[in-house]
Amino acid sequence: MKQSNLLNAQFARRLFRTAFSSWQLLAVMLIVCMNVAVGSKLYAQSNTIAVKGKVMADGEPVIGATVLVKGVSTGTATDMDGNFSLNVASKAVLVVSSIGYETQEVPVNGRQFINVVLKSDVVALKDVVVVGYGVQKKVNLTGAVSSVSTDELEGKPISNVLEAMQGTTPGLVIQQGSSTPGSVPSINIRGLNTMNNNDPLVIIDGIEGSLANLNPADIEQISILKDASSTAIYGSRASNGVVLVTTKKGKAGKVEISYDFMYGVQQPTSLPKIADSWVYAELYNEAAVNSGRAAKFTPEQIAQYRNGGPNVNWVKELYNRNSPQSSHNVSMTGGNDQLSYMASLGYLDQSSMFKGPDYGYKRYNARLNVSHKVTNNFTLNLTSQFARNDIKEHAYWTEWIIEQANRMPPIYPIKNEDGSYNYPAGSNSNGLQRLEEGGYRQNVNDELLGTIQAEWEVYKGLKLIGSAGGRVWNNKLHENRKAFEGTGDTENKLTEQFYRSKNITTNLMVTYNTKIGKHSIGGLLGYAYEGFSEKQFSTSRLTEDSKYDIFVGDLSGDKVSNTGSGSDWAIYSGFARATYNYDEKYLLEFNIRNDYSSYFAKGNRSGVFPSFSAGWRISEEKFWSVLKPYVPSLKIRGSWGLVGNNRIGAYQYMQTVSVTNGISFGDKLAQTATFASTNPDLKWETTRMANIGFELGLLNNDLNITFDCFNNRTKDILVNLPVPGLFGNGAPIQNAGKVETRGWELSVSYRLKTGPVVHNFSGNISDSFNEVIDTRGTEIIGGSDIQTIIKEGYPLYSYYAYRSDGFFQNEEECQKGPHLEGITPKPGDIRYLDKNGDGVIKPDDDRFIVGNDFPRYTFGFTYGLEYKGFDFSMMWQGVGKRNKWMRGESVEAFHNNNEGPVMDFHQDRWTPNNPDATYPRLTMGAESANNAAKSDFWIQDAKYLRLKNAQIGYTFPQQWMKKLYVKNLRIFASVQNPLTFTNMKGGWDPEYTGDGSGRAYPVARVYSFGLNVKF
Repeated sequence: MKQSNLLNAQFARRLFRTAFSSWQLLAVMLIVCMNVAVGSKLYAQSNTIAVKGKVMADGEPVIGATVLVKGVSTGTATDMDGNFSLNVASKAVLVVSSIGYETQEVPVNGRQFINVVLKSDVVALKDVVVVGYGVQKKVNLTGAVSSVSTDELEGKPISNVLEAMQGTTPGLVIQQGSSTPGSVPSINIRGLNTMNNNDPLVIIDGIEGSLANLNPADIEQISILKDASSTAIYGSRASNGVVLVTTKKGKAGKVEISYDFMYGVQQPTSLPKIADSWVYAELYNEAAVNSGRAAKFTPEQIAQYRNGGPNVNWVKELYNRNSPQSSHNVSMTGGNDQLSYMASLGYLDQSSMFKGPDYGYKRYNARLNVSHKVTNNFTLNLTSQFARNDIKEHAYWTEWIIEQANRMPPIYPIKNEDGSYNYPAGSNSNGLQRLEEGGYRQNVNDELLGTIQAEWEVYKGLKLIGSAGGRVWNNKLHENRKAFEGTGDTENKLTEQFYRSKNITTNLMVTYNTKIGKHSIGGLLGYAYEGFSEKQFSTSRLTEDSKYDIFVGDLSGDKVSNTGSGSDWAIYSGFARATYNYDEKYLLEFNIRNDYSSYFAKGNRSGVFPSFSAGWRISEEKFWSVLKPYVPSLKIRGSWGLVGNNRIGAYQYMQTVSVTNGISFGDKLAQTATFASTNPDLKWETTRMANIGFELGLLNNDLNITFDCFNNRTKDILVNLPVPGLFGNGAPIQNAGKVETRGWELSVSYRLKTGPVVHNFSGNISDSFNEVIDTRGTEIIGGSDIQTIIKEGYPLYSYYAYRSDGFFQNEEECQKGPHLEGITPKPGDIRYLDKNGDGVIKPDDDRFIVGNDFPRYTFGFTYGLEYKGFDFSMMWQGVGKRNKWMRGESVEAFHNNNEGPVMDFHQDRWTPNNPDATYPRLTMGAESANNAAKSDFWIQDAKYLRLKNAQIGYTFPQQWMKKLYVKNLRIFASVQNPLTFTNMKGGWDPEYTGDGSGRAYPVARVYSFGLNVKF
């Protein structure tokens, strides 16, 4: 059943009638305006003269400035020296424009030579910020909005835009835990607000989209909306913030072609630091003796290892030394005062660092953005994007491949002398063989995203805007996994999977902006519909036939798997905004949105999300005139509002049925039906956001400081609270939680000119901290090897474990000290705090909350330098506080009775002669039970400082390039992630976001060079 059909019929009919009549009106307007355009008057050819001229600005010629004849399509662009020539009517008016400068209208009046001097348009250069359903001048903003400039994206060897955004904006938390080809870093704005999805809403040219598929070269501006004043206009999906992306548009003038090229090589930044083979042998003997076993290695064997014997880090053997990465981007812009366009093509080829046959990620991008001014007051805009992702990887899961390699001691070669793959005792597989011969998995993803918008200025200040767009996503997966005879990899597997989703969005808006004296008034009234549907099908086949052929053998029963699913949802919305400012001094804004969603049952589908904000530009007051030379700008602002979150699975308020083979009758299985627990009273999660901040300009506004502090409280959080076992079914989801998130943000930028050298400094730091306010007295404990807890008074997903208290130093301490239930400790073992004082350490009585892994005190710092065509920049990024619980073979010596691993930090282990060691006595097997308990001993300090990017470039002088008919040429060299400073042990990356096992593809260090050229 389609969920949109479940919506209130009367409400839906009313909305559809409004939309239909509005679109009828737009269609009529479009037809009329096109007729007017076709029948517009022709340019008079009589009485024409040849006009030459020069366009200047700041004492320099303006290259590529557009010179048009007002009212007609005749025009040209200035050359390398700012000159232009044009045949025009003697009474014509020239319209001269260039990005970053104010447009000027210049009457010809019979003149044959005209000099035009353009003035900088300060607003166009830096003060316009994209917000929800519009733009605003930055000086008039009352909400917490940050912008990421295109300068942050240029020259960086990245596979997606999120990598370049890391560290650029306070409150924006991006974690790159892996550089797996095609993967996307995690993104969060201002911390965790809910126990459900905390991802922000991403809007690309008005349509919800994915930053993973976006070509960074196509981006014009990125806005990060953080508080209710800026996000409430998006209502039910804005509680985690909004990322608005605006792509580049065409510009009138001569056709301009740009080409960007980059080539680089990737290397792993961090791999486990395995002890050398002779050290391993010595420590193995020690651990064996400590565990009541015999030593394994003789002194002669240990000496042989030290003098040229095998010393192999199996994890390193999985990766290439250098893996290429390249990108090409071509774009073309042009047009006139009536029609402008931007078209681009992009190609990214990122090879996998894993060894194996042509693994990697290829992305193909195509974009066409067109703007057509049909008449003076009617404009059509088209934005369209196509992206294809082609990802080829190994057929075995990455965790499986790395796990086995992590556990292998260095005394074994990964391949034998005859070239065959080695299977040491205790190992039934070889990760390198899985990579090189184990088959492949290929994902081909296609995304089509586009919007068409019509804008009609009914009369000055009043506009009617209608748009329709959508996003279609298709995925096809093919997997062919091969088995290896004589190993534990005995199953051939063939899988085919298909997935498709479709998202349709329509908007109809009326805007009005006017100025009466010193009073500026703005308004927005809109209606939106969004519908989403998805479906998928997957089939797989297994065989263990001796021929290892997927198409032979028994393919019945559990050897064949067929699954499929589908879902849809819809949201109808009305929204409004009102803005007012007096003399750009006193600023007010009000936003409201009403969402009506199919995620919830009738009676709970409507959610209203208002916001209020105000600002005061103190520096514009008369009493500030004395301080104006010292503090030229100061604004304080504050906001309050409500936003929502509906990100739960569809149909959760409905009774669903699942059918399985659940009862056995003799040798036959009978199907059983299970009814899921439901809650028809589900409603919106609602987040109350409060924000206060100031913006300060010093030193003639070359030094700018922005500070914000915020407090968010989310109520009615959708959560599955535990139910008694007598209930006999799973826990239904319910609105039963409250979480408060509070924090602050600081950003500073400074521009300094010393002679011919221009310096640019910018830095930011922010913090957020969440606290569970209410779970109805219930504690929710989750996880297995690593356990977390949701408990009132503490952050979400806090680590829950024993607290270590040093090592037992002697037998007397072992006898008197507390011990784990059923375990007698020995000297050198970890001692744990006895929380309740009964002398026995038990999970129910003695666990503590011992931190969590969400980053705090995130910061970034950028320095840039420009000197006579040379430029240099470096960007540092880091985290001031974070805990990371590592487990298993990532930190434990001889984990789980395996032969390995032994890492560098295991050498500082406890012995009677080394009582102040950092690692307990070495043990293996059952003797490790005490030390392997879940405790804070395994939680590491994951704060870090990383040089995220450094690059140097040179732009060739224009007088050299114009002889080659080149407008601009820059060459550069760049490095990504070259340095990392961290306290993490064992070589693990401090940004690692996995389950603590260390079984993750590493972050890449990339050395690259490239060029940017414009014709």
